[in-house]
Amino acid sequence: MPAVWEQDQHDFMNIRRFPFKWLKIKPLVNVVPSPSLLYLAPFLKEDGHEVIYMEGLFYSLEKMIEKVSEINPGIIGVTLTSVDWENSRWMLNELKKCFPEILIVVGGIHPTLWRERCFDECSGIDVIVIGEGEYSMRELTACIENGESLEEVNGLMFIKNGRLVDTGPRAVTEDINSLPFPSHELVDIASYIPSPTFYKSLPHANIIGARGCPYKCTFCHTDRHVRMRSASNIADEIEILYREHGVTDVAFWDDTFTLSKKRAMEFCREMIERKIEVDWAVNARVDSIDRELLEEMKKAGCWRVLYGVESGVQKNLDALKKGTTIQQIQRAVELTADVGIEAYGTFMFGIPGETYEEGLQTIEFACSIPLDYAVFVNLTPLPGTEVYEDLLSGNITPAKFTENRFNFKNVSFVPEGMTEEQIRYLIQRGHRQFYMRPRLIWKKIRSISSFFDLSKYVRGFLLIATSKYSKQPDVRAAGTEHHGIRSK
Repeated sequence: MPAVWEQDQHDFMNIRRFPFKWLKIKPLVNVVPSPSLLYLAPFLKEDGHEVIYMEGLFYSLEKMIEKVSEINPGIIGVTLTSVDWENSRWMLNELKKCFPEILIVVGGIHPTLWRERCFDECSGIDVIVIGEGEYSMRELTACIENGESLEEVNGLMFIKNGRLVDTGPRAVTEDINSLPFPSHELVDIASYIPSPTFYKSLPHANIIGARGCPYKCTFCHTDRHVRMRSASNIADEIEILYREHGVTDVAFWDDTFTLSKKRAMEFCREMIERKIEVDWAVNARVDSIDRELLEEMKKAGCWRVLYGVESGVQKNLDALKKGTTIQQIQRAVELTADVGIEAYGTFMFGIPGETYEEGLQTIEFACSIPLDYAVFVNLTPLPGTEVYEDLLSGNITPAKFTENRFNFKNVSFVPEGMTEEQIRYLIQRGHRQFYMRPRLIWKKIRSISSFFDLSKYVRGFLLIATSKYSKQPDVRAAGTEHHGIRSK
């Protein structure tokens, strides 16, 4: 039975291989396949279904509808995120208008958390898969094919006879080593180019080495139930990507690759012993890194570590419940740079209790440590996070809060003591001040070893240099005082 699955607002997966090479698709920057969707395919293929993964971002809505019409699936599936909810629900409604007979199934963190509200706000949804979808999707598809009731499948919510039916929770998969590898063969990997700061070489692929994160950051809605794949299991998947698909660059989607130093060291040894010549990048916490581990990672091909720094002010780190210190951040970034791995830092403005002056201090801090890349965003309260629940309960009194604007292009939350204009200015100033420093520009120039490297840096430079720069806000509007902090 044909079915279509879609990632975020536009990526589709139908249960049959899609001939990308016949379409002569031009790769788009900052587009990557969804590992979570590709994890579903092996189960469906094993049950005899056809499977296709279709990247909707390569198409207009009209062309996308045309392709779905050609495929004529029995199911359209979508994985939804909070940041894309507004666009996704519009797209789902359009699809349902065009294909009222096709069952539309959605999954992902957003519908798992919002459930009833997703049905209220989007008439295009027929079924929500709650939590992990591998086994739920397999059973759902079998029920549809056999004409059986979905009420027998745990982990679903759907509308029946005008009422919502919740089939009860499904237990998570504790041993994620037991899951088959994602069906990477369903995508034309060469058609994808991630963000310039997220790859060193191409073709590029993504890996999920663990599920869940045990930490309690107030702005994150990741599941805190941690399950990790073994080092050898991860290396097996990367070896297949390397030897069978020509992949030369891998990014881990794990929240914290270094949760277990023992596993991380074992993985490095696997990569070295198998001679898997792949560049790879990870996310890590500043309190889970040491020189021994970084040196082993470097030997095994790790080229970049991303740290969630968030703020250069300890008070604000404590407000976010990061559990890290300014000293730990400085040490981790310095160690990373010292062993020859590039360091990436993420920062946010609009933390509850933060002031404009503290935002300027964060920019200064970002420029004072040896980071190769930095990104500055506004804090966005996502459903399921502590800061979101505190806003709804009144534990936080905001200067502004727009509940359904979850994407980072909009400033949906402004804490007391700041203004939206200040947050926007801080984001733009942070990027310009960080990337336009002569010292960093010269460092990047010296690191260029090919035209490939040059093209990456030129794209990034033009993005910063040509962006519209906001006028410096009147800090008196938020009751703060600007003392003219200068860049180092």
